[in-house]
Amino acid sequence: MRYTKNQRKLLPTTPGIYQYFDASDSLLYIGKAKNLRKRVSQYFLDTKHLGEKTHILVSQIDSISIIETESEFDAILFESELIRTLQPKYNILAKDDKSPLYVLLTLHEELPHILYIRKHDIQRLYIRKKDALFGPYQSAHMIRSLMRTLRHIVPFCLQKRRNGKPCFSSHIGLCSPCASEIQGMPGGKLKQESVRVYRSHVITLKHILSGKSDVVRRSYAREMNALSKHLHYEEALVIRKHIESLDVLKRRRFDPSVYTQSEQKIDDIYQMELSDTLEVLHRFGITIHSLERIECIDISNTQGTHATGALTVSIDGRMTVSEYRKFRIRTVQSPNDVLMVSEVMRRRLSHTEWRFPELFVIDGGKGQIQAACSVLDEYSCTIPIIGLAKRFETILYYHRRTQSFQSINLSFDRPALHLFQRIRDEAHRFSKSYHSLLRSKSMTRES
Repeated sequence: MRYTKNQRKLLPTTPGIYQYFDASDSLLYIGKAKNLRKRVSQYFLDTKHLGEKTHILVSQIDSISIIETESEFDAILFESELIRTLQPKYNILAKDDKSPLYVLLTLHEELPHILYIRKHDIQRLYIRKKDALFGPYQSAHMIRSLMRTLRHIVPFCLQKRRNGKPCFSSHIGLCSPCASEIQGMPGGKLKQESVRVYRSHVITLKHILSGKSDVVRRSYAREMNALSKHLHYEEALVIRKHIESLDVLKRRRFDPSVYTQSEQKIDDIYQMELSDTLEVLHRFGITIHSLERIECIDISNTQGTHATGALTVSIDGRMTVSEYRKFRIRTVQSPNDVLMVSEVMRRRLSHTEWRFPELFVIDGGKGQIQAACSVLDEYSCTIPIIGLAKRFETILYYHRRTQSFQSINLSFDRPALHLFQRIRDEAHRFSKSYHSLLRSKSMTRES
């Protein structure tokens, strides 16, 4: 539907695509919006914050055409397709400035790669007919965020292949089966089946990026029902989680501005995460009123050898590297993460000169959490502990008084989950890097 610029108040408040045309009916610009009326009005109501290029664009707008979509997610996909096809003048200029991103699925390969590429890469790379190319996406941050979100719906690998070594994401269900691990498998039925499953995941990703998310949802629903019918309830639960994540994605607002705002805006985002975390803790019955300092413990070892522990620290929502601490495990020689967590927690609490946190986070399940709580009891310490279990990112809390566990599964767009994941992933990275250093030194001495 076409509107004059003076009719912008008549635009719908639904998600969709807007297209600006000049007086000669030449297409100037294509954009997407969660709320078409609100987004288009922003161009005309407050022009002080607009850059010079946008001022020129607004002065040339004569009419506005809109295409309504079911969700902003659909608008993102449709926007990139229209820009690639129609090449609007001001989108081309924006692309020169911002170097937009494309997503390439190398489907001609046995184990397809998922790559972020730029326009100049398209001319350099040999893209086959079987491959799938999506974009351009005007915000690189937004599409990276979208791809991270999509891994909760269909697992796929975004990391470099490491000759048989699984990536970290495979441990939390975001890359399963892991392409890197499959690559190192010997030939046989297991590898053939793993390749088939991984390729099916990439094909599903292709369907979603092609705007066929409804087809994917119906396929998942059929698969879930079939698994339940054959009493495979655990596998059915995994598929149900994918369906729930897809439904959340369709409702989610993708706002690239949150990645490009001022420091004040970033502080607001951290504050939102902390406020949401307090709300989650209150659901566990944890009555704390601030989260200035959060500490996370993670363990890394190879069958008990070169075992390390890491302590990472978040202050006011920001990771504070100067407060990180690393521990070489001294008392445990076997692959026993529970005992290792106990040792690290005991050594941490012995440092009374270090400021204590308002909350401990443990990367692990019930065993690790109970072990950490036992050490806290030894020190008569009442600091609460929560655990972030892998696979479904389940948040666990151990009620020491009743000796019982309570769990919560947050939707993946909850700010609290983002905070827990950030501090957990950083603890894993820090612990793993120290573990790798010790292994490397040991191998050097042996050689």
